[in-house]
Amino acid sequence: MPASVILLRDDQPVSQFPVPDGQAIVIGRSGGNSIQIHDSKISRHHCEVRATPDGWFIRDLGSKNGTFVNGARITEARLRTDDRIQIGLARLLFRCEVPEATEETQGAPPHLCAACGKIVPLDALGSSRRTQSRIYCAPCVAAHPLVGRVVGGYEIVQPIGRGSLGAVFKAEQLSMGRLVALKVLHDELAADEQAVARFFREARASGQLSHPNLIRIYDMNQADGCYFVSMEYAQGGDVASLLERQGPLPIRQVLEIAAGTCGALAHSHAANVVHGGVKPSNLLLTRDGLVKVADIGLVRSALLAGLTPAVPALDTLAYAPPEQITNPKAADPRSDIYSLGATCYHLLTGELAFRAGSLADLLRAIAATRPRALRSYREDTPADLDAILARAMAPNPAARFPNADDFRSALKALRL
Repeated sequence: MPASVILLRDDQPVSQFPVPDGQAIVIGRSGGNSIQIHDSKISRHHCEVRATPDGWFIRDLGSKNGTFVNGARITEARLRTDDRIQIGLARLLFRCEVPEATEETQGAPPHLCAACGKIVPLDALGSSRRTQSRIYCAPCVAAHPLVGRVVGGYEIVQPIGRGSLGAVFKAEQLSMGRLVALKVLHDELAADEQAVARFFREARASGQLSHPNLIRIYDMNQADGCYFVSMEYAQGGDVASLLERQGPLPIRQVLEIAAGTCGALAHSHAANVVHGGVKPSNLLLTRDGLVKVADIGLVRSALLAGLTPAVPALDTLAYAPPEQITNPKAADPRSDIYSLGATCYHLLTGELAFRAGSLADLLRAIAATRPRALRSYREDTPADLDAILARAMAPNPAARFPNADDFRSALKALRL
């Protein structure tokens, strides 16, 4: 079963390395590895890819910055053809010939936990949760009791995020055989029937929107004791995780993310839908790097319905404009522009535009100070980018870009 690991540059193949049957190739910074990559974020012996009679596996070798497969950090996981691997700043592609199923392999039980990717020992199979096509190890089920359960026709596979509204899971819609992102509202937030009804009304309105840079909402329902919204699943993960892995992003990539987000916001604003919570964790990426804005309209509707904590976390408020911090009902399209400006600043510098120890200090900082100049963080900053983000993050909404299209036009006019 021939397989290979392909090193990519700008998403184009540079070098190809075969994975010999029954052997492993080691990837890392050391010259003795099968694949040597010069990158300070990569450990000397970072990870290995191994061929076994049961398939191909990737295992992290205790690296400092982690090994990621399709955007998820792994300790050990099975590899399938076209899986994307990232270590440090390097991106790799796994390719293999997929063998046809035989009578022997069709009935073989799974050996890997679908949630964490780790091998499930034979003596632990009895305590694991099993479905028709997957197995979930006992530790994953204990940590996330919904994992492996079927809720409203969705098999919940893996936790991929958690916010003030609820937990987000990778799930399979069994009737369609497709992967989705399933947001399950926290139990304590679902106790108010009127608030949940309002939340679903807004989700239904947002589901009518269709734009290439918007995460599509497929369904919303209540079943098996859970309130949930199912959405398009973006395999590239969220931009917050990308920032955590890579540090400050290339300027061109940030501008592409911002331009796509502006397009999504302009489309939703035209339909009188305000996001109300633009931040890196709500910007998702496809495998091809296309940005998809998630939770459009849901965050603001949840704020107005009282579904979020009375005092949101400061790291969430760090992206919010002052008028929205003091009064969620005051949020309008210009509030989203502020939040996107603050998001761009964080992606470019790795630092929040404003830091404070309390809500009052944060409001004073926004009103009285300007963020530290981008050029003090990186010399490759275009001359006008500071002024553009300063306008987007003006404390007074009237001083900001009047709409998302104007913000996008200013970004696109930059000379890199």
